[in-house]
Amino acid sequence: MATLFYCILAVILIDAVDAILQKFYIEEKFLGPTVFALIPNITEIWNAILFAANGSIALSVEIGSAYTLQVCLLQIPALVFFSAVFRSPGSLQREEIFPLVFPQWDMFVVIFSVFLHGYMQNEGRSNYFKGSVLLLSYIVVMIGFFLSDERD
Repeated sequence: MATLFYCILAVILIDAVDAILQKFYIEEKFLGPTVFALIPNITEIWNAILFAANGSIALSVEIGSAYTLQVCLLQIPALVFFSAVFRSPGSLQREEIFPLVFPQWDMFVVIFSVFLHGYMQNEGRSNYFKGSVLLLSYIVVMIGFFLSDERD
């Protein structure tokens, strides 16, 4: 039942995004890491904040890491598989397949995020300065996505 409710909310969110894209000048590329990354994960983010406030920093960090692993090991391979299987016959249009070829800014953000996550995870401790650095790096990445050109 929860999965059905979640699917209905996803359809509503996508319809709302189409209306926003038509009304305002916002790139689709910017909405991915902002709206689509934050809205579905509000409960996970809230739980991570509550666990961190109660002193369970390891559990808080593990919540974020588990979602990242889910995306890397399940969602991206599923996208590649379904785009290869369900594309139009004989079509090699970039819009119809998911070839895992990304623009430069996207690759920079992925590599930067991996190094930053590894550093934060490896240290095993957290403080307000590290949290501020993470928030500042997220803001810089979002500004980069907002200003980046779709044609990279």
